[in-house]
Amino acid sequence: MKLGLTHSELCSYVNGRLVQEASGNVDIVIYDTRKITTTRDGVFFAFIGHRDGHDFVQKAYDKGVRCFVVSKDVDLPEDTSVIYVENTLYAFQELAKEHRNRFTMPVIAITGSLGKTTIKEWLYYLLKDDFRVGRTPKSYNSQLGVAQSLLELNEHHEIALIEADISHPNEMDRLEEIISPTMGVFTGIGKNYEQNFPSKEQHLAEHLKLFAHTNFTFILTEYHSQFRRNKISTIETSVNEWKDFGIEQQNFSDNRSLCLKAAEFLGVESAKLKERIAHLPMLSGRQELFEGINGNLIINDTYNMDLDALEQALEYQFSSKERARKIVVLDLSHVEEARKSEILELVSKYGPERVFRVEDNVLPPELIEMKDTSILFKSSFHSNLKVLVQKFKNRKHETWVEFDLKAIRSNLRHLQSLLPKGTKTLVMVKASSYGTGDVKIPHFLQEHGADYLGVAYTDEGATLRENGIELPILVMNSEPNAFEDTILHRLEPSIHALSQLKAFVEAVEQHGLSNYPIHLEVETGMHRLGFEESDLTELLGCLGKTDAVQVVSVFSHLADADNPDEEYSLGQLETFARIKERMKGELPCSMMFHILNSEGALKFSKIAAHDMVRIGIGIFGYTSGGDQLLPSMKWKTTVSQLKNLTPGDTIGYGRTYTANKPMTIATLRVGYADGFKRSLSNGVGHVYIHGVQCPVVGNVCMDMTMVDVTNIACSVNDEVEIIGEHQTIQEFADFLNTIPYEVMTSINKRVARVYIRS
Repeated sequence: MKLGLTHSELCSYVNGRLVQEASGNVDIVIYDTRKITTTRDGVFFAFIGHRDGHDFVQKAYDKGVRCFVVSKDVDLPEDTSVIYVENTLYAFQELAKEHRNRFTMPVIAITGSLGKTTIKEWLYYLLKDDFRVGRTPKSYNSQLGVAQSLLELNEHHEIALIEADISHPNEMDRLEEIISPTMGVFTGIGKNYEQNFPSKEQHLAEHLKLFAHTNFTFILTEYHSQFRRNKISTIETSVNEWKDFGIEQQNFSDNRSLCLKAAEFLGVESAKLKERIAHLPMLSGRQELFEGINGNLIINDTYNMDLDALEQALEYQFSSKERARKIVVLDLSHVEEARKSEILELVSKYGPERVFRVEDNVLPPELIEMKDTSILFKSSFHSNLKVLVQKFKNRKHETWVEFDLKAIRSNLRHLQSLLPKGTKTLVMVKASSYGTGDVKIPHFLQEHGADYLGVAYTDEGATLRENGIELPILVMNSEPNAFEDTILHRLEPSIHALSQLKAFVEAVEQHGLSNYPIHLEVETGMHRLGFEESDLTELLGCLGKTDAVQVVSVFSHLADADNPDEEYSLGQLETFARIKERMKGELPCSMMFHILNSEGALKFSKIAAHDMVRIGIGIFGYTSGGDQLLPSMKWKTTVSQLKNLTPGDTIGYGRTYTANKPMTIATLRVGYADGFKRSLSNGVGHVYIHGVQCPVVGNVCMDMTMVDVTNIACSVNDEVEIIGEHQTIQEFADFLNTIPYEVMTSINKRVARVYIRS
């Protein structure tokens, strides 16, 4: 991005008012201070979302930014330019609109609910050798992402491919205005449509607004009538048109036909298309993150060597605080010579401690010695680096759990969207973040809008602090023998009894501190921990006698939030409201109040969100009432061996299963030591191989499980689904007669955790 604007020109583009002016130019746009890696002529847009960007203008200034677009009064030094607008997101879009209008190149807008990113990337692949193509990075297709994509266009581009997506009615009008597409590609509408649309037809109609002024739009023939009724000119295609290209038996054949039709129209020769369509890159859409050997954090992005993808990987690596040391490992063996210098120049901008180049499939020996380092592995899909990176895995056990960070982010944002403006979000990350891992998820939450984290015990909070977590951390079970560590690591204890309060006050006074933050737990019906209403007079008296501590929040727990009968929960909310009024009236300090958990936030956020809600397993998509939450976890293993049995053969310890016919069994690399409970033995539990249900036969062993694969064509090392697309965590928990919480927290630490960024 190189906008090349003066501050006054920028002010004109965004229809703003220059309330404070300093000399300078604007080349790049910044809206997230965590991602500031260069401040070269940057402008900071203070967006108002779950977090208010105006709260971060000073941080942006401290990092070198000297131009700001705001919609509230801010206090900044005189060496800055401050541009006031009514709405900073709208202003950002206006800037993108003006920038787009600088160019006369064809702009192809891509929308639909199926495969937008795949079509965009494949179309780019078909065109890139004949044209200089600008395109949306990854899947930046939201109101903000589209504007950001347009700002990346420059005078060298000859064609632009811009994705656009909507999640609410009337959003597409604005996107159509700023993209101003000359052509379009419509990918189609699947069986599912956004919850915010009353019907599939209305969801389709909203998408079609993008093509209101295009010269024509590439569509599949099946959508002919809808486009005709909307008077949109089309160029139609189908898989049958491309029989000579051999796509009908390939995955995503509809997407391939749309890409071929668009590329053909734009002038790519048939012979080139036939060659290129046969070698389309595999679009994994994933970036794996896992704990490596020697305490390293491994970022495995060995799927393509596109410059946009590389920059996004570098941006993630250098904005994350998980490891201070950063190194980059590149395999450029499948990269054109002309692009190698561009790649190395881009990497050098971020200033990694070291850059290693892999040649002839050999890893530099110094890499193996690296410790406590963030290591980014980047290569094209054709490189063998994706195999070599496995040497850095901390565990080689072929049973693993995948966590989809995109789904977790979506769940967090959805739950936050239910809350009144200004309500904070505390996310519980106790028990290694419900079994997801000690620090990866907390770092992700810190980067994506959580205000507080909660842990069960001081040791968990200390681990987070030692690994770079800076958010406030509430310790739910504060034990006197851990008070020293609580204070040492700046953790905030929950206090539920007078004796505990007095002991903590004494510990704080011994450190010579004052106004140390604490949280008070009150009893409203859980009957577990907490001050009773009858204790409040004595509690308030004790607090009034000391300045060692300051009450940051008062909270309670809902005991029955997932019960469809809400009577008990409503009674608890009433009790809590009564306690809140008394505490506010008698304590001079300002404090927060919170009682809602994930289930409670889904049900009662309009009446009882108070100042903060505590979200736990809800961010992973597992609640009784969260239809709009996305499942985020998959548990997988592999086949270790296959055996053919004859009638009368017995299986496993105790010989509890006898074959009554010829059968084939597969031994899996998972057992009760991994969390696959022994109670799943002999047909109680099952797994899926190639989408086919395979019942457990015999007793589950400590490290192995046998399943019936008689009617399935499978091989050694084939992937096995325990939890995923075919078997949800709730279904798996039902077989165990338990709940998803226990399933997640029971998966042994020897099972590798892999985090997918898509």
